[in-house]
Amino acid sequence: MEDWRRDIGKSLGTKLRGSIRLNEEMAPYTTYRIGGSADVFVEVESVEDLQKVAGFLAEHPKVPWQILGGGTNVLYPEHYRGVVIHPGKGLSKIKKKEDRVIAGAGAELLEVIKQAAEWSLGGMDFLAGIPGSVGGALKGNAGAFGRRIAECVELVRGFDLAESKEKELKQEEIEWSYRKTNLRAALFIYEIVLKLEPRPIMECMHEISRVLSERMAKNPSEPSAGCVFVNPEPPDVTAGRLIDELGFKGRRIGDAMCSPQHANFIVNVGRATQADVLTLITEIKKAVKERFGYDLVEEIKIIRETMEEHNG
Repeated sequence: MEDWRRDIGKSLGTKLRGSIRLNEEMAPYTTYRIGGSADVFVEVESVEDLQKVAGFLAEHPKVPWQILGGGTNVLYPEHYRGVVIHPGKGLSKIKKKEDRVIAGAGAELLEVIKQAAEWSLGGMDFLAGIPGSVGGALKGNAGAFGRRIAECVELVRGFDLAESKEKELKQEEIEWSYRKTNLRAALFIYEIVLKLEPRPIMECMHEISRVLSERMAKNPSEPSAGCVFVNPEPPDVTAGRLIDELGFKGRRIGDAMCSPQHANFIVNVGRATQADVLTLITEIKKAVKERFGYDLVEEIKIIRETMEEHNG
């Protein structure tokens, strides 16, 4: 393991516009604020950086690696023995072209929505308050109030790290479904073209404020990764209602707690670990299966110590 860590510094250290850091703590990069160190953390600033990283990965096929976006739906272990690839500022810029907003995938979703509003462009307001990057929101087809980000996407530009190849996909070339897409796991989305609607600035800002207020009233303020489980039969059967009926609100394992405010949120009330959260997840899944017959499926991505998970 030490050999490849040394190799990545030698082969990429002076070639990237971005940076390489060893033993980087992952908790600050996630909304859960859970997770220990990753062996190598690479922040990429350009497509050229992605090409160089892909070259290194091709030369070291046994090294686990993963893409981390805004870190809103991931749960890290105490140590990740691989490479984490994360967009830097160079891949987080927001531009305008007519009624299109061109967003670097690393840009915060709320910043994209607010910037669009300042340009008198609306249509994404329903996503206000969903944490994380616009790239992560796209890959997970984020949605709220019966709508999805898919409605606003015109074009996706990405770089496939497994194939070392740039790709451009139109909205209709992507399969969109509930909280997911068919985009390849190894596809590092670096830019998204969003087709929005001309609207008065004040109308956009008012709608953003309304959605933010509604979301804040419903969702817990403690660190979390959002809803832990996918709804079994939306909208008629929700995971939150099943968990609530079983009395799990307030149930705590270590510093992981099933939120008293929203049963489908497991929150970090202090120094929760991945093990704390997983124990509580196991208890909930078992109880829901026994009482209601549903096999709950996690919406969050659980990162194992040496796994490859390219959907962060």
